Amino acid sequence: MTESRTSAAGRVVVGVDGSESSLGAAVYAAGVARRREVGLLVVHATPWRGVDDALPMTDPDIRAEYDESATTLVRSAADTVRETTGLDDVTAEVIQDHPVDALVALSATASVLVIGRRGLGGVPGLLLGSTAGAVVQRSDCPVIALPDEPAADDLDRRPVVVGVEGREGDGEVLAFAVTEARARGTELVAVHAWREVGMEAALGGFGPYVDWTTVEAKAQQLLSEAVARWGTEAADVVIRETVARDRATPALLTASETAGVLVVGHRHRGRLARLGSTMHGVLHRASCPVAVVPLQQ
Repeated sequence: MTESRTSAAGRVVVGVDGSESSLGAAVYAAGVARRREVGLLVVHATPWRGVDDALPMTDPDIRAEYDESATTLVRSAADTVRETTGLDDVTAEVIQDHPVDALVALSATASVLVIGRRGLGGVPGLLLGSTAGAVVQRSDCPVIALPDEPAADDLDRRPVVVGVEGREGDGEVLAFAVTEARARGTELVAVHAWREVGMEAALGGFGPYVDWTTVEAKAQQLLSEAVARWGTEAADVVIRETVARDRATPALLTASETAGVLVVGHRHRGRLARLGSTMHGVLHRASCPVAVVPLQQ
């Protein structure tokens, strides 16, 4: 059993807790690792330090049994991944730390983290706000959060969908999405949602007099400019542009219904800050895996 100073060394990292959903996440993570041509690190994090302080185990045999069960759990998960996917470069490790802290520490050197939306590390059943949401909020690398329901068999053949805000940071989000689409051999759908709710409310009865066609044309231009560079740099990837007159959350949720993965950006706002409403809604309700690319404020 090791501390969370373990390095991911550029591998894809997935946390397991013994649940069926976490095993599914590990198998999915193997696919991510294979497409990126890197290894997979399967970890089981046990919040032993906090437990040890509050509820010390005085019997060394019990402590040894606890450690052995954690090791068996993570090795079993790694074996399942190898047998199911044929991926050989799979490493299993137990980390002595809170699951969220362990994965956040690993994100400093990981290429991607893969997690379930519920259940993580050594504490199964924790809700999104204290696990997946916390990892997304603090991770240094992209995080792929998987839906609660079993993944559809054709996910890898579905298009990659990316949310484009028209702000600084779109380039990083698009770069991740292009890489995913190229590796999967699918098209990329770039979605930009626009709806000036505040403006519409302020206009009141004058809304019908606004030339919304011109507003939408500007939104289309913004999206086209954001993805323009990839027409050259990723000529092998078909990019389709979609402008939706809607708020971001419902537009992205609709797009997720036919997507293999939904890629969005998230700006770090500090450890104690809450997820924004769009990110919270997408993580809770998207029909497909959600890849969250960290952006600095």
